[in-house]
Amino acid sequence: MNTKYAFRKYLLVFLPVIMIYSCKKSDKGFLDKTDVGQMNQNTVFADSLLTFQFLNGVYADLPTTYYMDNGVTGGGLWSYSDASDDSECRWSGTTAQAAPAFNLAQFASLADFSRFKNHWNSAFTNIRRVNVFLGNVDRSPISAGRKLKLKGEARFLRAYYYYHLLRNYSGLPLLGDRLFGLTDDFNLPRSSFAETVSYISAELDACSGILPLTQLPEDYGRPTKGAAMALKSRLLLLAASPLFNGENPSTGGEQKKLAGYENFDANRWKLAADAAKAVMDLNLYQLVEDNTTAKGYGFYKTLTDRKNSEQIFQIMMKTGRWYEGYLLPVTRGGQAYSYPTQSLVDAYPMANGKMKDEAGSGYSESDMYKNRDPRFGYTILYNQATWLDKTTNKPTPVNLYFQAAGDGLGTSNSTRTGYLFRKFCNENAGGNYGVTSDIGLVSLRYAEILLNYAEAENEFQGPGAQVYAAVEAIRRRAGLDPYQLPGGLTKDDMRQVIRNERRVEFAFEEAHRFFDVKRWKIAEKVLNGDAIGMRWVKNGNAYTGTRFAFETRVFLSPQMYYFPIPQSEINKSSLLIQNPGW
Repeated sequence: MNTKYAFRKYLLVFLPVIMIYSCKKSDKGFLDKTDVGQMNQNTVFADSLLTFQFLNGVYADLPTTYYMDNGVTGGGLWSYSDASDDSECRWSGTTAQAAPAFNLAQFASLADFSRFKNHWNSAFTNIRRVNVFLGNVDRSPISAGRKLKLKGEARFLRAYYYYHLLRNYSGLPLLGDRLFGLTDDFNLPRSSFAETVSYISAELDACSGILPLTQLPEDYGRPTKGAAMALKSRLLLLAASPLFNGENPSTGGEQKKLAGYENFDANRWKLAADAAKAVMDLNLYQLVEDNTTAKGYGFYKTLTDRKNSEQIFQIMMKTGRWYEGYLLPVTRGGQAYSYPTQSLVDAYPMANGKMKDEAGSGYSESDMYKNRDPRFGYTILYNQATWLDKTTNKPTPVNLYFQAAGDGLGTSNSTRTGYLFRKFCNENAGGNYGVTSDIGLVSLRYAEILLNYAEAENEFQGPGAQVYAAVEAIRRRAGLDPYQLPGGLTKDDMRQVIRNERRVEFAFEEAHRFFDVKRWKIAEKVLNGDAIGMRWVKNGNAYTGTRFAFETRVFLSPQMYYFPIPQSEINKSSLLIQNPGW
């Protein structure tokens, strides 16, 4: 064997069972051959329990892909969101974490930066695991109906991993159902962006024809027909967006086909609108609304309930206080890992639906948190906002003002921006006390479908009544009063409304903002320059606030619109073409 490939084998260990879903990171890439012993395959797929557990191993890696390359620990939870203009991560001084490396354009080892490489390898490892499953499940002593359902789940998971790779890398090597043997040619090229989108879309169509409309309670967290259709909605919205729809920054040739479509086609917006409308027409999902308990309380509920009418697909996590433990301030038992920016704070409208600089908004810079969109209070902890205190068992003010003991700006392991996140946190818990939360990772919910539809329909044929209705449903649930938009908005006007609604509705949620500003091709405008925080200084019982720059960020175009194919993979295959700028 050529010494270049002598050690390029990835061994899937089937026994003991726990190794099936250990999800240990490997430096080996997806192009490394899989050596699966025939005896081990026979053992696993001759047993129904082991067959289920093998597929569960593919589910187990979903949190890793959802948050870059190390799940919900360390830098993973913030790798994407904190690389947007919405927030800043705790590890600002080290480029060993993805967000600061991205923000400062200081990638370690360039295209072999470990965070990129791990994400690439983890996703492709699980795609290969799905292929192993699909190639062997028919030999399992499971009923025919159950096998069909498991095949649908497996194909959904494969499409899900492919989608996450697509949004980072664009055109991908497509393995199909193929399993690589020891003597097979594995020198695969990347397929074009168009081919990759078509493949994922076709797989999701096939899944939606197999998967059930709903899952049994014991199977909640497994994909449904609606999940497949919702992921297709997200996929086609990405494909219709400026970065990929004829405006990709490649200089030409084969690289241009990989980076996006070569020409603009307005009909791609129609396809995206139709895909979102198909989910709406299922009549299975609805926004969680409750403006009686408190304004916008339905928004809070949908993000703290494990299951509700809005959730389409959730990645299941163990019951615990892990959101509270990571996000809340130190005095509330948390680790204060991620810090919203003033830019995000400014994006929230006032409670009357007007933007802060709009005439009649009622905004005051000295009292900037008063009468804001209720989603603001359910997403961000600001100076003197209250949270449950362990000692008193009552909500008490959180001191985020400059040099306040425990949580203050400028103190060790606390906020760098003057803010902390509270989204997904149960208001009856701290990081190590109170109720136990059971929310998973929210991947697809109905609010996204409504805004996907509104964006695509507006881009295709302007702000008609259905666009207004979709956006206003989100604003009504948020508790804005009035929630209605002004009549007579132009397409450009509505585009800005929709983009801002996406920002405030999905803040810190699967990094929508990070990928939105890239697909809209506005990243060089919004991700360059000073990132702003708020420094409050206490004077007696009063607070004086000053905006300040906590970091100067750099966005390099076209390099940072796409992640690099890991250089180690490029070195293995003469057919892999690198992304623009790398």
